Amino acid sequence: MKERVAIPDFARQWTEHVEASTSLRMTDDQAEQNFWRDFIKRKTYAPEPSALQVLDYLRPLLRTHGVETALELGPGWASYTLTLAKLCREVACVDLSQDVLDFVLQAGAEHGYTNISAYHAKWETFTPEKRYDLVFGYNCFYRQADLMDCFRRMDHAANKLCVVGMNTGLAPAWVHELDEAGGKIRWEWKDYIYFVGVLYQMGIDPNVAILPFEKQLSYPDADALVRGECARCTPGTVDPDTAKAILCRHFTQMPDGSWHATAKYRSGVVWWTPKL
Repeated sequence: MKERVAIPDFARQWTEHVEASTSLRMTDDQAEQNFWRDFIKRKTYAPEPSALQVLDYLRPLLRTHGVETALELGPGWASYTLTLAKLCREVACVDLSQDVLDFVLQAGAEHGYTNISAYHAKWETFTPEKRYDLVFGYNCFYRQADLMDCFRRMDHAANKLCVVGMNTGLAPAWVHELDEAGGKIRWEWKDYIYFVGVLYQMGIDPNVAILPFEKQLSYPDADALVRGECARCTPGTVDPDTAKAILCRHFTQMPDGSWHATAKYRSGVVWWTPKL
């Protein structure tokens, strides 16, 4: 007797994608720490609007489940952390980068949050001292080659709720045209459907919400527009004049000479109750 539908091996496919990456950050812990050290130096606390909207969506869910404590994986520049600290009595963060953790703790202190703590560790080998009502991770799974083990660890660490999510989206029309012009576009393969598929393989039927977002793109001049939007192209594959013609059809030039467009994307929010 078979109770589950045969589906592609999303766990294996995810692993293959991660392992196929040419970025040293995927496998070299020091390279990952160096990236964040340099990135955080240039960063100030400014949560992304989409992060605030995701947590606004989750607020009733956290209240329904009586969430008071939270463990966040890979907090980055604290787009979600401080709002979680506002909603919860206690928030702990775990990250490989001490620079990230220092940034998060400093941002929390500057905004009056004394309920944030930090664990300097890799999630793949981290065992929390206790369980948390909520285990939360958003846009932080790019190095997790074994996504099934990652979710299993989240499940074991949670008392009431696990939430994972990812901003994703289909490429805008101009990206397709650049690719057709020979650009060999590097577009992110990651999508929330991997989360759903891996959880299904684990015997967990998650809840899913797709939240629509928009992002305003702005460049000071046409040269900056071409450089910025052709960054996804393989170097030397698209003639700059061809790229400019494509992009100027989709971007609008303003009176000050700048170029603007709206890119639509979505965020996949996936949550489940732990298998205690």
